[in-house]
Amino acid sequence: MTQRSEQLVLDYLSEVALLLHGRASARERTAYLTAVRSRIESRRAAAGRDEETVRRILLGLGTPEDLVERDFGGRDLDLEDDEMIPPKPRHADRPPPPWRGGPSHGLLSLLEGPGRTEMSVGERSRTAGGLRGLAVVVRHHGPEAAALGLLLLTVPWGWNLAFVWVLSAALIALSRVWTARDKWIGLGLPLLGCAIAMALWPGEAKFVDRYIQESLPATGVIGLGLASLVSVFLLYPRVLRSARAEERSARTPG
Repeated sequence: MTQRSEQLVLDYLSEVALLLHGRASARERTAYLTAVRSRIESRRAAAGRDEETVRRILLGLGTPEDLVERDFGGRDLDLEDDEMIPPKPRHADRPPPPWRGGPSHGLLSLLEGPGRTEMSVGERSRTAGGLRGLAVVVRHHGPEAAALGLLLLTVPWGWNLAFVWVLSAALIALSRVWTARDKWIGLGLPLLGCAIAMALWPGEAKFVDRYIQESLPATGVIGLGLASLVSVFLLYPRVLRSARAEERSARTPG
């Protein structure tokens, strides 16, 4: 066996391997190249191993294109091979919904329809996370949680609970969690909303005190409630971050 004849065989097999890409899996390519090499070696053993003999053997097999086309022509990929099967997505392990033969979770799941069950699970997760955050705030920052709760009580102006804003204002002013800017928001924004709403009162009054008495319960409490709601949305994230930081510190040993 000469080095030149061996190189001819290797070059031939390399071209065959390149042509097999897209027609066979890696496992099939390896097995096929091994079989072709065995055919070549058996003919070399019978006819000789010099360069000219190897050339005749390769010509007898045909060009690499002819060989691959003859054995794999028109063939699709082997989808039964593990390499050709894409990884199973994570949601494939979830049980199907009731309308597709999966377990039933009650009448509500049947009424929700396709896609609604997955949305409900996500909504329940978000709700649970929100409740846990609220519990952390109440546990670590009780006065601030009470202040936010009192602000929310002023929102339904039909309940005539606008007076509780005074209590929430005192708690906000005494807070050690909120910054001075936060306190200005919690105190000033409801007052500003109340003043704007009172200015929009469509009634008339000859005296200032009479105007205040008439406009405050008519439109002022509405502005106070809406501005208090906005204040809650602005103040809650900061107190939540502070409470979560204290929760992590309490769980850290040492």
